[in-house]
Amino acid sequence: MTISAPRYTISALDREPRWKRVRVIVFEGLMRRLAALNIVLIVLGALIVGVEVVLFTTPAFVALMSFGGPVQLSDFAVPFDSTPYLLLATLLTASAGASSIAGDVADRSITLYLSRPITTGDYLVGKGSAVGLVLAIFFLIPGFAACLFAYIVGNVTFGLAVTAIGAFVVSGLLMVLFFTTLALFLSSLTRRPIFAGAAIFGVLVSAEVLAQLVRGVTSSAQALYLSPIEDLLAVAQSLFGVTPSIGAGSAAGVVLGISVVGSVVTYLRVRQVEVVG
Repeated sequence: MTISAPRYTISALDREPRWKRVRVIVFEGLMRRLAALNIVLIVLGALIVGVEVVLFTTPAFVALMSFGGPVQLSDFAVPFDSTPYLLLATLLTASAGASSIAGDVADRSITLYLSRPITTGDYLVGKGSAVGLVLAIFFLIPGFAACLFAYIVGNVTFGLAVTAIGAFVVSGLLMVLFFTTLALFLSSLTRRPIFAGAAIFGVLVSAEVLAQLVRGVTSSAQALYLSPIEDLLAVAQSLFGVTPSIGAGSAAGVVLGISVVGSVVTYLRVRQVEVVG
């Protein structure tokens, strides 16, 4: 009788593909960001857009305000002149994006996220998609619903409603891109979400105040380029047929330039994180 050591074999472990891991990051991040405060901000923003669009596209109201003129595409641009709406957008960006990266750095879960086969790009796409989806709900759905409602009740023609929806979608996507990029960038600079949130809100509000002060001193509208909010407003207003205070093309270039630089710096920052292989 021969005694030999037992032979154990372990089958190879099948890892989930990268796209499934990214999907988990997106779903987990989205669930975290649909908290009570963010839902309240989204609802308030939807109310502002819905009420203003429906009111300012009502034929009787438009006839009264424009001395008998018909409803035009420019009547849909009212939300982008609304200070409460822009303030809510800034607050939502700070609330939804503050912990996107900073929270993971604080509890070191980022080292697990970045373990193979997740790459830095996968991680940022997942985090950015989670924040972007929340912002998309805020910027896109209310405008789409308000235009559709205005058509259903007979305030505007089908063609005008479709054109307005297109303007809301294009301007909304640009805002989602910029605010998401800004949130990820500032969140990657600290390990404390509260600091990231304060930075997001502070940068946007400070830039707006500075732009208005410089404009008041110099009497030049070119100073408004200093504020990303004013740049986004200029692009949105031009899409709705309203002549903005600054050039829409240049303003779009400023916003896209900031987004590209912010994305590159965020990628380089996250790549410096030590990962567990």
